Amino acid sequence: MTSPLGLLSGHAARQTVLPIVRPTFPDIISFADDLQHALATGQVTNNGPHVQAFEAELSAYVGTPTLAFSSGQAALMTMLAAVDVRGREVIVPSFTFCATPHAVAWAGGTPVFADVDPRTLTLDLGEVERLITPRTAAILGVCVYGIACDYDGLQALGRCYGVKVLYDSAPAFGTRVAGRPIGGFGDAQIFSFHATKAFATMEGGALITNDPALLARADALRNFGQRQGRAWGAAGLNGKMPEIAAMIGRRQLPHFDDALRRRLEVAVRYRDALGRLPGLAFATPPAGQEPIWLYFPVRIDPHGFGLSRDDVATALAADNVLCRKYFDQPCHLMPAYRNGTSRRLPVTEAWTTDVLALPVYNDQTDEEIGFIVERIEAIHAQAAEVQRHLRATVA
Repeated sequence: MTSPLGLLSGHAARQTVLPIVRPTFPDIISFADDLQHALATGQVTNNGPHVQAFEAELSAYVGTPTLAFSSGQAALMTMLAAVDVRGREVIVPSFTFCATPHAVAWAGGTPVFADVDPRTLTLDLGEVERLITPRTAAILGVCVYGIACDYDGLQALGRCYGVKVLYDSAPAFGTRVAGRPIGGFGDAQIFSFHATKAFATMEGGALITNDPALLARADALRNFGQRQGRAWGAAGLNGKMPEIAAMIGRRQLPHFDDALRRRLEVAVRYRDALGRLPGLAFATPPAGQEPIWLYFPVRIDPHGFGLSRDDVATALAADNVLCRKYFDQPCHLMPAYRNGTSRRLPVTEAWTTDVLALPVYNDQTDEEIGFIVERIEAIHAQAAEVQRHLRATVA
């Protein structure tokens, strides 16, 4: 028997909270000796042995030379600085986290916002081509929710117009295209290992490139712009990964493919079950792609479903299911980037108005998936009552 909706009854149907993210970390016992040794010797940062080993293991996993960073944002900022976008434009999607355009601005470039493909939610190739000008330094694709960009299409545009092609793959570490983990596409690519990501080192990130010169510049930039302790000629930052993050990453990596498989299963369960309800739409990765699924995004048409995205989120929260309106503010409409322009990005604006991201965990149970699905089904079935309750609450 279906439990009453918590929003209507005043009592949550589930006592334990299902958060939007639930990171998994190794047991501290598994690296306690290494941590104690690092603390005893004082080798806790500055390219220590675990960071070096982690970089080698990451390079083997993605098949491309890799640098470890203190965060994905530090890696992204460094990648753009290493390419040198100062005084030029970088084409980016507006349907992304604000970290993407912020990194462009930090590196001295100007973000130029493009719309996304309505199926994959990654950069629309036609939009990108229309925006390329002599001022364009780079195209910066974003692997939103872990869905890989159209690498072949973007790289063809880069070759045709002579611009760099970069990838903000912050949530996509582990995503597979044609059976292999993504990495090494375009001129450079970054990943985030933040605690919200499927592969988490608490904080952390990586920069991946097959360009030895770019790799050397990035290596110097993450260490204050120094090489062999001497100034190199560019203003850098402190982007070095600490040893403890590398220790955690090294324990996670051998088992990470299990997490990918589970997250794929979770996404299939959501799509199959929720696809029976009216008014719901889902992102559709291209054939041959296995995304890591940071979250499972659902676009909720208020007319077809009977309730708005915000109403559904409120009703789920009343039953201790915490979803995320991600992304609920398109970057091109943020105060920092409006610049008086009125250019519309219809796909981006539609999705940011209606999207709700459902939880996906490495260790998500069938019971947890089933509960979330059942709650959404119940919310739809009682849409009129939910709407009356919410209106009465506001009044």
